Amino acid sequence: MNDTKEKKHISAYLKTVLIMTTLIIILSLPALSPHLCDMYTDKCYPILCDTISHITALFPFAVGEILMYAGILMLITAVILLLLFIFFHRKTAYRKFIAGYFKSFSIILLSIILIYIPTWFVPFCGTVLGHGDPVLRTEYTYEEIYSLLSYFADQANAAAEEIYIAEDGSVEFYSPETNSAMAAKAMEDLGDEFCRLRGYYPPVKTAICSDILDRMNIGGYNYPYTMEPTHNRYISPLYQLALDAHEYAHHKGYYKENEANLLSYLALSKSSDPYLRLSGYYEMYDYMYFPYLEAGDNILDQMIAAGELEPTGKISSEEDFLHALQQREAILGKEPELSDRVYYIYDAGMDIQQELYDEDEHVIDSMPAVDEMISDTAAQGWKIQGEILQDNSYNGVVLLLLQYFYEKKE
Repeated sequence: MNDTKEKKHISAYLKTVLIMTTLIIILSLPALSPHLCDMYTDKCYPILCDTISHITALFPFAVGEILMYAGILMLITAVILLLLFIFFHRKTAYRKFIAGYFKSFSIILLSIILIYIPTWFVPFCGTVLGHGDPVLRTEYTYEEIYSLLSYFADQANAAAEEIYIAEDGSVEFYSPETNSAMAAKAMEDLGDEFCRLRGYYPPVKTAICSDILDRMNIGGYNYPYTMEPTHNRYISPLYQLALDAHEYAHHKGYYKENEANLLSYLALSKSSDPYLRLSGYYEMYDYMYFPYLEAGDNILDQMIAAGELEPTGKISSEEDFLHALQQREAILGKEPELSDRVYYIYDAGMDIQQELYDEDEHVIDSMPAVDEMISDTAAQGWKIQGEILQDNSYNGVVLLLLQYFYEKKE
C-alpha cells in the first residue's frame, strides 16, 4: 500500500511538472512573432500589470525583494542538503526529505518561469516602442547631432534658471515621494503619444539592499513577477526623477533599456515643472555628448587624411590645448555647454545623495573580500546584459532620440 501511495505521489508531481512545462512553452510561442508580442503588451499586459501592482502596492516594502531573498535562502539550503547527502544518503527519512524538498524547489522554479513569461519575456520580445520595427536611420550628420545637443543644453539651462537658489546657496528639492508621484504623472501624460503609459502607477519602493545596489552601480529595477518599481536609496533628487520614470516605463511593458530611457526623458522634458525638465534634458545632453565628440573627431580625422588640416600634434601645455580648442571650434563650432547654474544645482543634489549614504552604517566597508565579490559580479552582470541587449542597451537611446526629434521636425 505504501508503494502505491508513493507511485501516485510521484505521478502527481510529474503530471504537475508536465502541465507547467507545457504552459511555459505555449505562453512563450508569441515570442516567435514580435508583432504578436506587441499586440499582447498593448491589450492584455495592462490588465495583468494593474491587477498585480494594485495588490503589491498595499505593502510598504518590496514584496518582490523579500521573495528574492527567500529564493536565495532556498538555493543555499539546497546546496547544504546536497552536501549533507554525502553523509546521510543511507538514511531513508533523509532521502525522502531531500526528495520532497527538491520537488518543491523545482515546482517553485517552474512557477517563477511561468509568471515571468507573460509579465516580462513576451513584452520584452516585442518591437522597440511597440512600433513594429519601422525602418530607422542609423547614421546622422554632425550638424544634426550638434543641433540636437545644442537644443538639450539650451533647454536644461533655461530650466535651471527657473529653479530658486536661496541666498545661502541652498537648493530645495522635492521629497522622494513627491518625486515619484511627479514622475508618474509625467509618464501618464505621455500616454497620449505612447498608449501603454496610460493607467495605474504604483508608488516606487526603496530597496532594502540599497547598499549592495550602490556598489553594483544599479539605480533601480522593476520586479516583473510582483510589478513593483524599486529604486536605490542613495540617489540624488534630480536623478531620482529620471530613474523612477525609467522604472515606470519598464513597469508599463517597455522592458528594453533604450526605449525606457527615451520615454522617461521625453516625459520629464515635456513637464511644466523645471526640476523635471532639468532632469530630462540633462540626461539627454549627457547621452548625446560623446556621440557629438565622436562625430566631430571623425570630421577632423577625414580632413587630416585628405590633407586639408594639419594634425594638432602632442599637447604638452595649456597653450597647446587652447590652440587645439580654437582650431576645433573654428571648424566645428562652439561646443554646446550646460551652464554653471545647471552644474551647481546638480552638485547640490549630489550632496544630498552623499548625506543619505553617510547617514547609514555600511557593514560591507569592513569586508573587502565581499565588496570585491559584489563589484566583480556587477561587472560581469553589466557585460552580459550589454551582450544580450546590444543595440537596445542604455546607449541605444542616442539613435532613438535623434530619430524622435528629427521625425518631429519632418
